[in-house]
Amino acid sequence: MPYSISEIIVLFFTYSFIGWLWETCYCSIKDHHYDYRGFLFGPYCPVYGFAITTILICTKDVQDNLFLLFVVGFIVATVFEYFASFFLEKVFHMKLWDYSHLWGNVQGRVAPIISLFWGIGVVLLVKFVQPFVQDIINIEERDTHGWLAVGITVVMGIDTVLTMISVERFHTTTKMWDDHINQFIERVRIKVESRMPEKGKLKVGDWHHSVMQHYNELQPYKLSWNHKRFLKSFPKLKVLDAPKFMEIKKDILKKED
Repeated sequence: MPYSISEIIVLFFTYSFIGWLWETCYCSIKDHHYDYRGFLFGPYCPVYGFAITTILICTKDVQDNLFLLFVVGFIVATVFEYFASFFLEKVFHMKLWDYSHLWGNVQGRVAPIISLFWGIGVVLLVKFVQPFVQDIINIEERDTHGWLAVGITVVMGIDTVLTMISVERFHTTTKMWDDHINQFIERVRIKVESRMPEKGKLKVGDWHHSVMQHYNELQPYKLSWNHKRFLKSFPKLKVLDAPKFMEIKKDILKKED
């Protein structure tokens, strides 16, 4: 039978949570400190929910064919990852992952080895995880008559709005930092050139140390808890129009903690 709307919503939430749990555990172990993963405030990663729910719907008729299941999982997961990266970059001017160092990558957004991992993961998920999850959802649907799906929609909807506000503030703050750093560097350059005119135009080299010495003077806006979480949990995060801020983000985090 096709999935009902409430089943799709609960599936989406369940795999968003499982994806968040996987990423949080894996990255915390890899980085040797606790990483609260996920783009939203809550404990869920919607990209996993969207991708896996779409895969389950698209593979409904081929789940007994391992090869087709792998191919569909490979394609759908790759497409989702590409457009998720594209959306973050174009809308929020942010890049959370970068596969530029991997063979065959496309604009650093997707790479064959990563897509291969997703394809194998989809087969394992459909064969071993989904039957257990579906049994639980069947019980939930019988007992709540779809009201859990309503609650999930409201909570995640509010979370999405709050996160978008927070991300926009993060983007504004990092751009302000860049503007203040550039102004500081220019002031230093003019000051030095005025004292040593015979040297000609000064080439500004290592500005990092000087900027951090004048941290309190330059600081345009404090980073919120969520902004610091972005920087700590996503070490490859790039704010594309705030390059100087990104160069000294580790030093800023040390000052902010």
